[in-house]
Order: sequence, then C-alpha cells, then structure tokens
Amino acid sequence: MSTDETVHATDAEADAGDRPRTRHRDHPVFTPLAGFFTGVLLVVVLGGLLGAILDLVLGYDVGEHPWILLVAVGVLLVVTLGLVAVPRTRRFARYMLFGVLTTPAVIAVVASLTFWLLLKNDG
Repeated sequence: MSTDETVHATDAEADAGDRPRTRHRDHPVFTPLAGFFTGVLLVVVLGGLLGAILDLVLGYDVGEHPWILLVAVGVLLVVTLGLVAVPRTRRFARYMLFGVLTTPAVIAVVASLTFWLLLKNDG
C-alpha cells in the first residue's frame, strides 16, 4: 500500500467521523425508549388489525366470540415473553413488556375518568 492510498483512507475515515450520526444506538436511553414504544405500537396495531379482521369476517357480532380476545392477548404475550427468554433481547423485551402492559392500563384509566366526568357534568 502506497502513501497516497494511506492518505486517502485516513481522509475518508476523518470525513466519516465528522458527519453527524442519526442513530444513537449506544445511548443508554435508546433501548428503553425503543422497547417501550414498540410495546405501545404492538398493542395499538394488533388491536386495530384485530378489529379490522373481525369486522371483515364476523361483522359487528363479535360478542359471541370472546375467545378471539384471548388469542390476541396470548399472541402478544408469547412474542414478548419469547424475547425476554433470549439473553440478547432481554433488556429491550422488558421495556416492551412494560409498554404492552401500561398501554391498556392508561387507556382504562383515561376512559374511566372521561366517563365519570361526563356523568358528573351531564348526569
């Protein structure tokens, strides 16, 4: 390797180091935030897809099939717990599980508070 090739290689490495990074995967907050919002997104998307599929297949008569909700929750928990079992994805999966469990809790609290306020004001 000649000195010209060495100079060009170091210039390319220096230019690559000067560019701003768009992903900070080594930041300590990246994995918790990515896991939490993946869990939230999983709950929202799975719920939306389940609703759309049930509307196409069964129409609005979903009350006769309560097992469908159990299947959806089972799939959701199997995916999350499968990720928890693998050591490499364990930290991500713990925060994902936190997102999966807190999303319905937040929805239930907000819905209850809204219902209570509506009944209190309009009674």
